[in-house]
Amino acid sequence: MTDFTERLVIKPSFTSDDVDFVSMQRGWVLQKSRIPEAGAYVDVWVTLDRKTEIHQVDDQPIGTRYFTLRGSGAEEVAQEIHEDCELWSVQEALSGLHEADDRDEKLRCVYAAALAADEADAERITGEFRNVTRDPDAGVRQAVIIATGYFPHPGLVDLVRELRDSDPEEHVRENAQILLDGLSATD
Repeated sequence: MTDFTERLVIKPSFTSDDVDFVSMQRGWVLQKSRIPEAGAYVDVWVTLDRKTEIHQVDDQPIGTRYFTLRGSGAEEVAQEIHEDCELWSVQEALSGLHEADDRDEKLRCVYAAALAADEADAERITGEFRNVTRDPDAGVRQAVIIATGYFPHPGLVDLVRELRDSDPEEHVRENAQILLDGLSATD
């Protein structure tokens, strides 16, 4: 169970300065800045009516920033963020994955797709990530494991099991097992 009601993935072209500008325009009140959390840094704002917390997570291990929203006004704030910010959609991330020319682009798109996904996207993402598990680059295959940690849909967990059982690289198999162990500990 997550402790947030919305997660919105920020495109790399939309900087932290841009987010600060949006926060000032929308009247968000900064509560905490650059709080370290599991390799990431988190900025926390609250809306003037105190109904919603906005967390900007700078998830440095995966090179991605995203918002998580908490509170009764999350839906309204999400709409405002969609209007004001450059965000990834699952469709854009998966299209970008098909067009990616290099490893960094592939990784960025895998993470963006998983972070932006909801249950309605699960089957499509599972199918697309199945193709990613066949990539010749072990780092790209491993990205499926990491991404599954953010969106542990059963179809993706099955892909991680397949990587654990058959990936040619030992470190990929080991990391798949670590994720599976972590997921089973939360059940």
